[in-house]
Amino acid sequence: MSGQPMFPHQHQGAMRIAERRPTYLGFDMGIGKSRTFIEAVQLRKATRILVLCPASAVLVWRREITLWHPAARFVMVRHPADFNRPANYYVVTHGLMSQRAGPIPEALATILAFEITAIDEAHAYNAADTNRVKALRRVASKLGQIVPLSGTPMRNHAGDLYTLLSICWPQGLAPAGGLPIMARHAFEERFCRVTHKTFGGSRMIRVIEGSKNLGQLKAMIAPFMLRVRKEDVFKDLPAILWDTVPVPLDRSLMPEREAEQFEAAITRTLADISPATNPDVMTEALRVIGNSVVLATLRRMLGIAKLRGATEYIIDMLDNLPEDRKVLVFAHHAHVIAALARHLGEYSPAVLVGTTSPKDRGLAVDKFLTDRQCRVFIGNIQAAGTAITLVGPTCRCSDVVFVESSWSPMDNAQAACRVHRIGQKDGVVARMLSAAGTVDDLVNGLLVRKAREFTQLFDTEGATE
Repeated sequence: MSGQPMFPHQHQGAMRIAERRPTYLGFDMGIGKSRTFIEAVQLRKATRILVLCPASAVLVWRREITLWHPAARFVMVRHPADFNRPANYYVVTHGLMSQRAGPIPEALATILAFEITAIDEAHAYNAADTNRVKALRRVASKLGQIVPLSGTPMRNHAGDLYTLLSICWPQGLAPAGGLPIMARHAFEERFCRVTHKTFGGSRMIRVIEGSKNLGQLKAMIAPFMLRVRKEDVFKDLPAILWDTVPVPLDRSLMPEREAEQFEAAITRTLADISPATNPDVMTEALRVIGNSVVLATLRRMLGIAKLRGATEYIIDMLDNLPEDRKVLVFAHHAHVIAALARHLGEYSPAVLVGTTSPKDRGLAVDKFLTDRQCRVFIGNIQAAGTAITLVGPTCRCSDVVFVESSWSPMDNAQAACRVHRIGQKDGVVARMLSAAGTVDDLVNGLLVRKAREFTQLFDTEGATE
């Protein structure tokens, strides 16, 4: 296991799972669900593990496993034959589990059983009769201990919890541990506000309008649900938690010859740099790279090639956060920002770039701070990275995403500090999206390290300026 210590809430979760106690990791986004699960796997000495996750999270799981369980082998499952490949972790997307009579669920029902299974973004399995839920029920006996992971276990009402309770912890729905378990209808009648409405003439439809008896439900699921929010562990987290997140690169939008030139030029510049021992040389190298006209052109291509993966990641983030939580997004190039604004249009984005007038600049900030429909702020790092505050009494934002980062580490640190201000009640998580398998990984790794140093050095100043 990695020498970097876990936070107390991660240790608690890993120990629970290692002890085979039924556990739902209900951690807020960004405070370590995947590492907690991976540490539990190692404590259990499990050798055959299944991970069910969104397609946008596959690379993230690969990175997390490589980081926290480097001796393990990883297989991304695309066909049933992939289960025959030697590995410890087998990763299956929710999309493959959703295919009607799909080959992957059929294979799961017949292959060698798993010791433990993670369901990442588990709220995707809340609905009663979707293909993926039917598949999960059919193969549950082959999955070992099933551990759901989600920061938003209940999206609409208490009835959302029933599906995974009945699959992963059915004894919790049984009176005094006996049988049979509480039926869905009875669960909804007990914990949901159920009404009957007339549609289409005299036809009566059963409708769930909300939740009730939540105190009873909380006590009932307490042995299963390990709920941890950012505010609960704020004292344990650094002022800003920096991370890199791999996203797929659409190489069709980046000509191969020029991509090779781009990577070779940066690699030559950084070849003799050891981040652990030469931080000043590293910073100077990043400055030199950032001022290269040739590389600037190729860098714009990289921004375009990352757009699809970045957009999918941000949409997943917004959909998985509570509706009152917002996201701050930074990029460098105008065409990347414009494309992000189009693709994220349903979230009513506020946009601030270098050409934004002073009046419109104020309107963009006000929109993000006061308009509930505006859930994302998209800014150019230089134009929006200083002199504004993007957190307030009616604006909960502690998640920052860099689709493109500045190659000046201080610019990135200052930009993230737009939400690390007076009034912030949550730990801030800043993520740099990195084109997987390219030198972008190396550059962003260096930038994250320097950003951590800046925020540590100027923590108090950054939070109160």
